[in-house]
Amino acid sequence: MHAGLDIDDVEERTKIRAKYLRALENEEWALLPGSAFTKGFLRSYADVVGLDGGLLVDEYKRQWEEPHELDVNPVRPTIGLELREPAWSGGRARRWALLGVTVVVLAVALVLVGHLFGSSAPKGPSSPGSALGTGSSGLGTGPTQTTLLASCDPAAGHRLPAACVSLAVEPSAALYVCVVGDSRIRVDGRTLGAVGTPATYHARKFFVTLGSRSAVLLINGRRFALPAGTGAVRYEITAHHRRRLSSPTRLRCVA
Repeated sequence: MHAGLDIDDVEERTKIRAKYLRALENEEWALLPGSAFTKGFLRSYADVVGLDGGLLVDEYKRQWEEPHELDVNPVRPTIGLELREPAWSGGRARRWALLGVTVVVLAVALVLVGHLFGSSAPKGPSSPGSALGTGSSGLGTGPTQTTLLASCDPAAGHRLPAACVSLAVEPSAALYVCVVGDSRIRVDGRTLGAVGTPATYHARKFFVTLGSRSAVLLINGRRFALPAGTGAVRYEITAHHRRRLSSPTRLRCVA
């Protein structure tokens, strides 16, 4: 719609039949000829309408493609499984014996080193980080925690992290809007009008409350029209699903 194209234009440019293009837009994957064709269709479609084909394929693989066998079953070492040598025949028995002796020697050496140097180590007060669990390996605010909770705000020249989702609300008429992303209010329950470019927000999870159906949601750059009807609607949106919640009986800006 933004590019001023209809389904026939896209069919002509991509050489993909219109029924497959409609199946792509409606996420009716069972109507498509297979996973490999689907990913090729997504890339071709994205090139024509100006979307990120790689991002569309990644989203399709995360949500709909069956995991590869190697992703499910751990890889087990196979070196030596084809050997016919008995388990405790000469060469192998000697190797196991040597390994056992080496392990015992190392264990004894570690015990001796601990006795020699452990008692002389100063016993000063432990650091606040180790006492409260806030060091780099703790459960507080150390580097590990910061890495796990990386920001969803896209840096310049970088893609949005896979666990994050972008959202904008495009009203077609004045309506009440509340947007809460990652427990932080982004649009504080006010009336928006159908003017200007809508602001885009980024988070791992959004709760969106709309006073009517007079709007389109832009999720990761894709347009999702609200179902026909009247009254307020409420949605939970993540990178992997969009779920309609019970319609609010009172308009409040809450998660």
